[in-house]
Amino acid sequence: MTQAIITIGCILVYFAINAVIIRLLGKKQESLEEFGVGNRSFGWLLNAFAYIGGWYTGTIYTGWFSNASTIGVFAQYVIIYSVSSLFVMFFMARPVWVLGKVYGLETQGDLIELRYGSKVFKFVFALLTFLFWSPWLILEIKSIGYVVYAATYSSVSFNLGLIVVSAFVIAYCFLGGARASAVGGLVQGITFTIVGILAVYWLIVRVYGGLGDMYDTVEEINAGLLTLGALGGKYWASVVITCTLGGYVLPGVFATIYRADSSRAVKKSVLLAPIAGILIGFTILSLGLGLTRFPDFPADPQSSAFWIAGKFGGPVMVGLMGILALAACMSTISAVLNTASVLIAKDLVGFFGPGITREKLFKYARTLTIVVGIVAILIATQNIPNLMFISLIMYDCTVQSFPAVFVGLFWRRANLPGVSLGFIVGCVFSLVGNFFPATIAWAGGWSGGMVGVAVNMVIIIVCAFACKPYHRVDELFSTIRSYKEIRSKKLI
Repeated sequence: MTQAIITIGCILVYFAINAVIIRLLGKKQESLEEFGVGNRSFGWLLNAFAYIGGWYTGTIYTGWFSNASTIGVFAQYVIIYSVSSLFVMFFMARPVWVLGKVYGLETQGDLIELRYGSKVFKFVFALLTFLFWSPWLILEIKSIGYVVYAATYSSVSFNLGLIVVSAFVIAYCFLGGARASAVGGLVQGITFTIVGILAVYWLIVRVYGGLGDMYDTVEEINAGLLTLGALGGKYWASVVITCTLGGYVLPGVFATIYRADSSRAVKKSVLLAPIAGILIGFTILSLGLGLTRFPDFPADPQSSAFWIAGKFGGPVMVGLMGILALAACMSTISAVLNTASVLIAKDLVGFFGPGITREKLFKYARTLTIVVGIVAILIATQNIPNLMFISLIMYDCTVQSFPAVFVGLFWRRANLPGVSLGFIVGCVFSLVGNFFPATIAWAGGWSGGMVGVAVNMVIIIVCAFACKPYHRVDELFSTIRSYKEIRSKKLI
């Protein structure tokens, strides 16, 4: 019981720090633009840690950590795609930010409607991308249950921990909107980057003697952990590519770009994030690689990060590991909640009520923060096996959004028939390939998502040359080319 009191105390202190800083740096929310995109006022440092906090998830301390222990380096695909997606975002930053600023865009669906001129396609695109993205919210809330249960030595039940922590995040998202989410991401991102990297590396030294010794140990106990295993290189490459491209077109990425006070702020933040991403992912997943050599390795690998922290660092280290994991979970949940509430209000509810005022949409978005949060909590309390598989399916479907966005930003000839047909066909290939893999055995090991995005691109290209180009998009490309930004040195 004493151990649990120590870890619970550590976590409560951290929650108090979060609450105080979010309150001090927060602002009263008075409009939809302020609630959804923070009045486009975030400096590069706030934007960087808001992005890092929203991108690097708490599942890396539970699901991915357990995968590193059981399937080895295959799990490290998360490091490669996370960093690669950020470089893709670097090149997308200026056109997306400029169009957002000039045309008042607040969601990914707004960009789709502006580029292709169809409210119906905007609705379908927004609905499907939200459904494909929403599992992250469930996974992160579920991860909170694992974290609290493990970090408190089973003193706090899975569901109780899940509900209490999630309610805290929902509350500050409801009250503070995008800025509260970003400030929370700043606090939480600094925690699991700077503090987390140092703490986990200390554990690597205690457990193995150092990184070099760790690889020697893994090679001795199970050299297969250092290979891609039975899944094969093509499947691994498919995962990396679909996650890289799919990661860029998640709705939250566009909200992050819109919130910055300039496209330069976005680019600065993107340059910082890969460094943090490599260090975060590599250290925590490396720690997990050789843990199966211990005879008391837990039956549930989801809790193995906390087990090894307690074994070599005692309750204080378990409490710290709990803080790191909760920080990553909370920052992701807040980012998804804020973006999802605005997306549903504007792109889905707004579709059925085109006369709804922005004041009402603002109220809907705030209310939806609570509604979406409660629904996600209820789903997360259910038994959901194989979280890694769910996330891979999500990316296989999400990547089908990439051609419509990427091609639309850089190629004038891309048109509505091509992107809409390509998007739907690509999604079908993704779902069929994941649930009925035998149907794409002819692909030679490539995933359904890769097959889908290839077909998607072909359809867009064929339709682009089969139809006349849209002259209406000339104005958009001219706007991007000629827009003059004011150089900003703002941090937060």
